[in-house]
Amino acid sequence: FKPVTKLFGFIPYAANILTIIGFLTLIFAVIDLLYFKNNIERQIWFLIAAWLTDLIDGPVARNNNNITAFGTIADHTRDSLLIFWIVFLSFYVTVALIMYAVLTITALGTLLAILLTRLYLIKKRQERSSQPYYDFMNEFLLNDLKTTFNARLRTFIVAVGMIFYLAGAIWSNSLYFQIGAALLLIQLVFLGFYLRDVFKMSYQK
Repeated sequence: FKPVTKLFGFIPYAANILTIIGFLTLIFAVIDLLYFKNNIERQIWFLIAAWLTDLIDGPVARNNNNITAFGTIADHTRDSLLIFWIVFLSFYVTVALIMYAVLTITALGTLLAILLTRLYLIKKRQERSSQPYYDFMNEFLLNDLKTTFNARLRTFIVAVGMIFYLAGAIWSNSLYFQIGAALLLIQLVFLGFYLRDVFKMSYQK
């Protein structure tokens, strides 16, 4: 996988470009369904495209020494939008009560993680109140806001699980549906680990 990411090394800010492409893909997906009223089946391909940018933008940035503050905040924003949009689409096709519960917990857990990260930002700003805001945000995004293994794994499982779940529901494919539902149940475990990591980060001494 690393040799593949090295191929992007000749493109300036390649990781940021990938993240922006993923973000714009999700924005277009929202417009495509809610404004143009196109078939929901198209959403599967939009989600796959957006997820692929999430899969490779981080390694591209790390392996080419191209990690930036903008890329960090853009990546977190794209990831949150990806999860919330997939949850919305999953609600759209869900009929089983237990899956409503799983999707609700997933959405609330993501919101809680965002809130805790915000509190962590406020805490760090209070500690470094004399630092110019731009310098503070740059340092915070590059040094303080670290994406943990649990966060990456959870985002991966959620994205893959919900793509299978949606594909199974839309295409009436029971195998895809069962794989997706199983992955969504498994990701709840990693959601717990992820929230633990964010809580420890937000309230560490």
